[in-house]
Amino acid sequence: MVCQRCRGLLVCETFDDLSIETDTLYNATRCINCGYIEDAVMRANRCRSSEQMRATPRRRARTGDVERIKIPSEAYVSIR
Repeated sequence: MVCQRCRGLLVCETFDDLSIETDTLYNATRCINCGYIEDAVMRANRCRSSEQMRATPRRRARTGDVERIKIPSEAYVSIR
């Protein structure tokens, strides 16, 4: 198998679930080059069709009224 991030070699490994409620082992793949770990849930989410994805975008948090400050173009010269 080939890593999606770096095209490195993926190996199958068994990992411990560190949750207190469950004491289970799960299988995942790990890239030898970059260390990327991918489990079955991540693969399933990648394979989902776009129809099954979120239909409505998430709401943005409202930050309140923002006062805009106009900066003269001469001020940009000192930034460069």
